[in-house]
Amino acid sequence: MIQARFSPRAGRDLDEHCGHIAADNPEAAERVRQTILKTADFLAQHRELGPRIRKTASRHTQIRWFVVPKFSNYLIFYQPFQDTIMVVRVLHAAQDWTRCFPTSENPPV
Repeated sequence: MIQARFSPRAGRDLDEHCGHIAADNPEAAERVRQTILKTADFLAQHRELGPRIRKTASRHTQIRWFVVPKFSNYLIFYQPFQDTIMVVRVLHAAQDWTRCFPTSENPPV
């Protein structure tokens, strides 16, 4: 089975999200973590599944995103990488993802 790779930043994102959830419900945090990891591994096998970010800076043109099933408040941002994917960020839907991946209409601040 092909496994996704996580950038250090994406690993911290995942730890932070699950840490917030675990403060109230450790079992729920583990369910979210496992679902995100399984979704990333699924994407590693189907690298072209998520849409690319539109109108983004040239360095982000290959970045794709995908909504995590069952936990649609979480988005996986990834880039196809060799025979797998590199997860570059795991963001909550309430976060402003354009700060991480600026578009031509929304330059970085």
